[in-house]
Amino acid sequence: MSSPVHVASASLNQTVGDWRGNRRRIVEVLSEARRRGVSLVVLPEGCVSGYSLGDRLHRRGTLDNAWRVLREVQEKTAGLVAMVGLPVSHDGVLYNAMAVLADGQLAGLVAKENLATGDVEYESRWYQGWPHGRVDEFQTPDGERCPMGTLLFSARGLGRFAVEICEDGWLGIRPGSVYALAGAEILCNPSASWFTIGKHRMRRNLVEQVSREDKCLYLYSSLLGCDATRLIFDGGVLVAADGKVLAEGRRFLFREDWDLVDRVVDLQVLQRARRELGSWRQQVRRLHDGDYGPQPALVELPGEWGSTEPAPADPAYWLQTRPASVDPSLDWVEPEVGAVARTDLPHLELELALCLGLRDYLAKTGVPGVVVALSGGRDSAMVATLVHRMLAWDGRLEQSAEKLAMAYLSTEHSGEATRHAARSLAETLGATWHELDVQPALEAHTALAEQLEGGPLSWEDPVHDLALQNVQARVRGVQIWMLANLRRALLLTTSNKSEAAVGYATMDGDTSGGLAPIADVPKSLVTTWLDWARRFHALDALIPALALAPTAELRPADRNQTDEDDLMPFAILDRLMFEFVQNGRDPVALFEVLWPELQSHYSGQPAAFAADIRRFVTLLCRAQWKRERFAISFRVTAFDLDPKTGFRFPAVQAPFTEELEALDAHVAGLTTA
Repeated sequence: MSSPVHVASASLNQTVGDWRGNRRRIVEVLSEARRRGVSLVVLPEGCVSGYSLGDRLHRRGTLDNAWRVLREVQEKTAGLVAMVGLPVSHDGVLYNAMAVLADGQLAGLVAKENLATGDVEYESRWYQGWPHGRVDEFQTPDGERCPMGTLLFSARGLGRFAVEICEDGWLGIRPGSVYALAGAEILCNPSASWFTIGKHRMRRNLVEQVSREDKCLYLYSSLLGCDATRLIFDGGVLVAADGKVLAEGRRFLFREDWDLVDRVVDLQVLQRARRELGSWRQQVRRLHDGDYGPQPALVELPGEWGSTEPAPADPAYWLQTRPASVDPSLDWVEPEVGAVARTDLPHLELELALCLGLRDYLAKTGVPGVVVALSGGRDSAMVATLVHRMLAWDGRLEQSAEKLAMAYLSTEHSGEATRHAARSLAETLGATWHELDVQPALEAHTALAEQLEGGPLSWEDPVHDLALQNVQARVRGVQIWMLANLRRALLLTTSNKSEAAVGYATMDGDTSGGLAPIADVPKSLVTTWLDWARRFHALDALIPALALAPTAELRPADRNQTDEDDLMPFAILDRLMFEFVQNGRDPVALFEVLWPELQSHYSGQPAAFAADIRRFVTLLCRAQWKRERFAISFRVTAFDLDPKTGFRFPAVQAPFTEELEALDAHVAGLTTA
């Protein structure tokens, strides 16, 4: 006899502390689930309060409001089993928990066991991880009592189900496997899984693998959008059974606040698979013998929860139902840009993530528009294009002139090529365009400085050279801030990750702004993304910016200043940054791992490469104070340099002095040999 269950998983675009809005969106999802005939629905981790609460978690009002909203949501669960995430206090300690609600009642609380701490995550600052196997009686703020802890739920028609929260399912010994051996046929993973390029493929692989290994129906949910700052959630709802993804939600939604994916699944197939496996029986016996610690406590839910709908038959295994080049979570973009090829996916993901972050940041802070200082170079071109694409994805392209203003701020060192590149891009994107000659203001500032110095400033003096460059950026910063203030708009910073690494930016100049959309995008990726966007979106106006060598245009034209002459080739700088920051390689190790690949660039001269390593490491250490002051940015790659969440490097330190001396000795040995 078949045993079909109708289950669902949802993504939600929530906002920290938006109690009314968060409640409304949760209730909308529950109403839609009920309309579709769903019996069990999983909502994301932290969906009641927003996940990125920070130290707002320490406020009593946060916990009180979260519990109030949970009770209001609880009333809307007639005919449903729903899992809803919120912070709770138990015995004076905070826990990241999921409330299991059933037919208007609170059935129990499950707290996260493995806290996400490391990289940008800092859950252990606020929460305690729940010890596996422990079950307590929880007294709610309004006096009710319910079980809390390692709980296994049972409902007639649904069978047994359990919850592992986000990080619980990713690393080490998963609590979900113990639940499965204890009889849970449905495992639920409510998450707040933030975006990085390519991460959704890992999520998909994880869900497939867990559902295969545990012979279970696995429901994965996650948040959507930007609930506070820095982290962007792309969605990523998955329903899988026995190694196959049966249903998948849409990611990067702009015009909807939530997505719900439902599926009728016949558990009989999973039950049979478990009965057939001798190793499964052996592990169940070991669980009963206590080898895996205490067994979960069983919570029985009253009522009948089975589905009268038949489960759809699986397609024959030899039939391919979807082209391998298409990402099903991005099907929704196909009417505009066609099928998403795997080769395009990383660039499209990057665009969608940054555009969604921008859209949510502006909408949730109430900022009416943005201003960009368009230099004619690649970084500002990418930022401007992202704002344009944000309006396109959000269906508001007709508001481009109102929402996006750009300005080209020229000095005597500005060239016609950059002016043309900036103007043509602004016109193509439909932005409000300004050109302003700031040379008179620059001369006034320089004259004042010469009074302080008691004589003229000269480009031939290295000290004067740096000051004369920086004052141009700072004069521009004053003017672009003025434009932003007059428009009551947000000034966007256009600095990239490579410049942040080595401090190739003028504080209070080109670092001016309140939000830095591409601060986690290395220069090499800026270039490749712009080239992709030119082709993918038919934006030929990007060609002039791509044709120009990156230059700050701060020195006289006859000095032919370029960014790579000032630093080193960005392709090399970005490799050094990745190996030094992400892989933790010290100078000698940097040389050893990269020299075989890069020696042709240096014509076989190891001392030249060692000099670039020395320059990079020294600049990176010295620039930490700048990174402490950079504008808020979005995390989109495997590592970032944000000292508040990612790269917490000392602002004062010896810049690897002995390690660099060891590098010199190493290279000298190679040269002698």
